[in-house]
Amino acid sequence: MLAPGGDSTDGARVTRPSRAIHSPADNPYRKLSRRRFSEPLLLLLLFLFGVWLWDNHLGSPRVPHLAGDPVQTWELTMRKADRDLRLAEGTRHLPPFVQSLLGIDPLSQTLDRQIESFELLVRSRHRHDEDEATREIGDEGAFALGVMIALQGDGNAAAAPFAQLGLAAPPPPEEVISRIIHGREHWWDMAYLEALDIPENDYAGKLVDSRTRHLVGNAIKSRGVVLALGLGGLIFIPGTLLAFFRAGRTREPVNYSHRWHLSFGLGVFLLAYLAFVGFGNLYSQGLGLVATGQDPVMSPPVYLTVATVSMFLPALIALGLMFRRPRHAISRLGLAGPFDGRMVLGSFAILQIIEFGLRMTIDASGPIDPTGGLSPEESGPWGLAFGIATACLAAPVAEEIVYRGVLFRSLANRLKIWPAVAISSIVFSLVHFYTWPSLIMVAMVGAACALAYVSSRALLTAIVLHALYNAAIKIPEWIVYQTPLS
Repeated sequence: MLAPGGDSTDGARVTRPSRAIHSPADNPYRKLSRRRFSEPLLLLLLFLFGVWLWDNHLGSPRVPHLAGDPVQTWELTMRKADRDLRLAEGTRHLPPFVQSLLGIDPLSQTLDRQIESFELLVRSRHRHDEDEATREIGDEGAFALGVMIALQGDGNAAAAPFAQLGLAAPPPPEEVISRIIHGREHWWDMAYLEALDIPENDYAGKLVDSRTRHLVGNAIKSRGVVLALGLGGLIFIPGTLLAFFRAGRTREPVNYSHRWHLSFGLGVFLLAYLAFVGFGNLYSQGLGLVATGQDPVMSPPVYLTVATVSMFLPALIALGLMFRRPRHAISRLGLAGPFDGRMVLGSFAILQIIEFGLRMTIDASGPIDPTGGLSPEESGPWGLAFGIATACLAAPVAEEIVYRGVLFRSLANRLKIWPAVAISSIVFSLVHFYTWPSLIMVAMVGAACALAYVSSRALLTAIVLHALYNAAIKIPEWIVYQTPLS
């Protein structure tokens, strides 16, 4: 029989296996939950973040892509205008409401929009007169603009104001026909030939009509799939909205992610994002050479890998500062799921309705991006792989970890759910600011992802929603604007 001190009654010592005893203070997550960023450091990070936002998004108005390669800007602008005009003309037989659902404007409205885009670029043309290639692109742009101006007023395209646009003379008909035969024409080339009324018009017109029908078919199929997903998600909207409204009242299981201090979360978010900005400034110029073929070392696979991995940098920094083991981050943030598929479809349908409303109201009056957001990096098969890897896979995972897993979660720990949703969504939209309609739309995406995260208790739900929304934009865009017409 053992005495209370652990010795036997006859005085013999009884040995026991040693067992380490950890006090609650030894738990690293208890220590992390008490961490705070000092106010001067936090204010400095906020100042740097604000300066970056102002310089890149909120400062003096800038036209997207005008600061880049002028030759590429002209090429992308003309491709965007050509495809949009073909779509508008090729779908004139469809009811206007169906055109709107497919994201296609009427021909007259499309002409007005493209004329504004071209006039914007023509005004900047003389800054690059020393570059011969830029002058050639500028002449082609002036020809296109002249034809569109003439057609806008229901005039004769052959009598367009070419001289007023700095073009000595339009290209000869033989040159235009040669472009059509070799599949290098634009929409305005055929419009110009029709005004000349020459015998070769019938053959050229059949070639152009065939390519236009091919484009219209691709647009209807790709955008129709997105439309079908949105319509299918309508049945889940009531349940999704009910879950969103209950999100602020739902009692969540409390864990470490609900305990870290607001200043700690904000500091980690700012550090991670600013580190990503600094790294991006170092390699972006080198990566940009790949798209123009000036860098023989950086092959497309290497470019794709570097660009994709770099997008995970802020998320890796944030998780490394806030968690001690990867499995803890996965379990505490709900990265392993399971995700709520009905909520994803319902949220996607809500976002599609909002986007349609913006397009029908303020989107038409927003600032003009002549290239429509097209990028030379997304041309060809490697461009599709680049778009899917970065926009549809890497960005949703990395951004949801940083914006919802860290920023939103930190705000929700101190504020109520709805203010946290609003603030994190505004920050998310400001970082992605392009135009005012896009500012609103990105904020809605951020709010939907935050509410999906809270409602499902799994960050994976927000990741899947984000990925679906990006894919619904990127893949149809590539099919319509980046694939050959024949």
